[in-house]
Amino acid sequence: MQFANSAPQHVDPIVAAAVSSFGFVYIHPFMDGNGRLSRFLFHHALCLSGQLTHGMLLPVSVAMKRNEERYLETLRNFSAKVRERWSVRWIDGDEFDIRFNADDTIYRYWDATNAVEFGFQMAEQALQVDLRQETVFLMRYDRLHRATDQRFDVRGDVLSELVRFTLLNDGKVSKRRREQYQGRVPDALFDFLEEAAARDKSDENPARPEGRH
Repeated sequence: MQFANSAPQHVDPIVAAAVSSFGFVYIHPFMDGNGRLSRFLFHHALCLSGQLTHGMLLPVSVAMKRNEERYLETLRNFSAKVRERWSVRWIDGDEFDIRFNADDTIYRYWDATNAVEFGFQMAEQALQVDLRQETVFLMRYDRLHRATDQRFDVRGDVLSELVRFTLLNDGKVSKRRREQYQGRVPDALFDFLEEAAARDKSDENPARPEGRH
């Protein structure tokens, strides 16, 4: 806890974040939720560093989720070796004979190289891929919401939901959504949303001139 709360202010933020995050997972203090809390600690360290201002957040956990196998591989790089130092023998019921056949320095001075390398790779992906995709999504959302709001008189929360569902469904209003909102919004709104989303997508990705790559 002391490291997680102080290190980001005098150690490279990604290094501090990776060590805090993976170190917590290796300790594994809870029956459930250790993975979620470890990813929170990664974000927590970046925020404490002061490198992200005005409440900004780099979505590293999104990149980690997309690269889950590599995440688990990084975890196993340390935990698989350490697991060999433990002997666990079931006695009866909830009773186990658990013995650690090593010195605690294996935990106190663990090699975090793989964890830090993975942390840097995920931070780069979050910056170059996820943050850009989220920015594009929000810009499309604003344009589609504004165009629909100018054309139809619909409650704000309902319109927000429909715009979000449409964009998440590749610009289509599903049959389920049409049935769910039927009677709450004009029928013409569904087709308008799809047409406006298609136009907006076309404007975002204009066709390349022939012969150009």
